[in-house]
Amino acid sequence: MLQRLWIWLIFLYSKGGEEKMVTVCVSLIINGRRTFNQIPVNLQDDVKADLKAMGLGTDGKPLV
Repeated sequence: MLQRLWIWLIFLYSKGGEEKMVTVCVSLIINGRRTFNQIPVNLQDDVKADLKAMGLGTDGKPLV
């Protein structure tokens, strides 16, 4: 069920809502619900940049 929702969200937001999907993905990583490798490849660069801007690594934990 959650997998279908995730796919639906990717489909919905990939049409102009990519920025919102990046925010969702960043939140999921920070909360430990997804890993960076589970993020769609087309969003990974933006997700990584947002995490870095917040002082976080791709695991959602603070950079040392």
